[in-house]
Amino acid sequence: MQWGQLYNMPNARKIIFSSYFIPTKSLEMEETSIRKTSFKNSPSKPIGAKGVVTINATQWGDGWTSMFHPKSTWDDIGDNWETVGKCWDGLLTVDTNATQLCSDTNDLAFLYIQNYGSADCTVSLNGSGGTYGINIPNKGSVALRGDGTTLDCNDVYVKTASSRCSIEYIIAKE
Repeated sequence: MQWGQLYNMPNARKIIFSSYFIPTKSLEMEETSIRKTSFKNSPSKPIGAKGVVTINATQWGDGWTSMFHPKSTWDDIGDNWETVGKCWDGLLTVDTNATQLCSDTNDLAFLYIQNYGSADCTVSLNGSGGTYGINIPNKGSVALRGDGTTLDCNDVYVKTASSRCSIEYIIAKE
């Protein structure tokens, strides 16, 4: 039984997201060890956007977000809780091998990935053999809406160029 079957789920779920940045400029003083950062004159305010994505009330599975433990029910664990001694931190570890975040073939509505590792990770939106055109540096993140037609949940793959990194993600279907 899935979590959504235990409770009354809303008919429509929404993901509200936003992103912004503050334009700054950095100047080096005469001494190379001193750097001054100040706001740029134009524009004189942060630049960004907000968005709302309506997603399906029933998602493709419990793993649609990394914050949900893959063994969240007692039946899945197979061990006594007191002998495991480990808490789920909500992070997925990826390495140089392509990792598919979801096997569901529905259209992608929303994708969010945050990199908590020390290595950069790259994202492909067209399968494991596709171009890894999105680079997420350490402590960086990416959020995007799906196109509703050609980008499917199972098209998203993540890997690193070297080493390992830990990511947090949300991958929701329409």
